[in-house]
Amino acid sequence: MPFSEQRKKELFEVLERTARRSPIAGLPAYPQEYQDYRKLCEEEVLTRTVDGYPYTLYMHRAKSRTENCPIHIYIHGGGFVYPHADCDSMFSSYLADRIGGIVVDLDYTTSGTAPWPVAFDQCYDAARYTFAQCADWGGDENRISAGGYSAGGTLVAGMALKAADTGDFRLCLQVLGYPLLDSVNSPVYKKGAYPRILPLDRELAFSELYFRGDTEAAASVYSSPCYAADEQLKKLPRTLILSAEGCNFRFENEEYAGRLASVGVEVTVKRFLDTCHGFIPHFGNHWRAAAELIARRIGSAKN
Repeated sequence: MPFSEQRKKELFEVLERTARRSPIAGLPAYPQEYQDYRKLCEEEVLTRTVDGYPYTLYMHRAKSRTENCPIHIYIHGGGFVYPHADCDSMFSSYLADRIGGIVVDLDYTTSGTAPWPVAFDQCYDAARYTFAQCADWGGDENRISAGGYSAGGTLVAGMALKAADTGDFRLCLQVLGYPLLDSVNSPVYKKGAYPRILPLDRELAFSELYFRGDTEAAASVYSSPCYAADEQLKKLPRTLILSAEGCNFRFENEEYAGRLASVGVEVTVKRFLDTCHGFIPHFGNHWRAAAELIARRIGSAKN
């Protein structure tokens, strides 16, 4: 059955109704300290087009960057539905300064405009573009990493798998912040489904908007990385996985870490207690400890 505009409207009504039950709902305005992080960088905005849809790259070049610096590709979350936000630029600028390098902050086409695989293809294109431009930007091709949070983490995990399959490029590190890694099983059948932290109808609406009922797309290992074969996982770069006590995805995140370790991938996994899904770029509880861990891993990672 074709995906109708009426169905899309109904799903957005579900998201609006459940927004107040989101873990990050009602956060206060970001303090001036966080807003000032943008002053740590020089920003440039670039636009590219993939699959007929434009997307935006926000280039955050740290004023403290060094020669042959690391470059980190940042992919925001939001259930594939919500676009780039101010906090993404603030966090990207903070991270660029901490690594003394460049953060390529990607604003992909969201699922209200286009379904899978547009956002994924744009993320992959952004990574290829970053590798192609690395020398001109003063970066080190052996120090290009990628990280994402929530839906962004899903996109990064899929991107790393595709790169490992194709050999198009080799990330030195992937950072996965509380990503959805299994889009096949209904949330109600996953470990820890009750009591719920993310509202069930909200999760289901995100998924339906992204895949539009395409079960084959949802089962792709690039959208459900937990189903990748061991032979695929063996080729992945070193990995940092960050989960949260207040996140429904914590179990699949940590099980994925175990699978990577079992096939010989270097993995660091940490569950942050007393915090929730979305805590890192939204400056929630323990965000700074997570950011410092990320910066250390980026700083030390090299192919």
